[in-house]
Amino acid sequence: MGVLYHQRAPIDHLRQLRSTLRAGGQLVLETIYMPGNGAFACTPEGRYARMRNVWLLPTIAELTTWLRRTGFRDIDVVDRSVTSLDEQRTTEWMPFESLAEALDPDDPTKTIEGWPTPHRVVVTAIA
Repeated sequence: MGVLYHQRAPIDHLRQLRSTLRAGGQLVLETIYMPGNGAFACTPEGRYARMRNVWLLPTIAELTTWLRRTGFRDIDVVDRSVTSLDEQRTTEWMPFESLAEALDPDDPTKTIEGWPTPHRVVVTAIA
């Protein structure tokens, strides 16, 4: 859940995840993705949504390519959504700044760095 974009080598991470599954086992992966139709990944310079440790943001097409190349099959996009302010907010248990502070105050469809706002995808795949 939400760790792939924090990996410097996301394909290696997917290989590691696959190695933990038996043949026929199912991966459920939730991650941020970059909107777009092509198969590509973006590398934010500096920060993305105020996070320093975001290395690669793939489109869904690129993510499925990574999954296939690491040996997964039967890849299914279960859900895609825009991360909402209700979902990622400050709480009594997490009083730090959150998504609201990471979005452009004049255009909430963009981060303060000018990238598209965080979009999340859930995919399943079989090892």
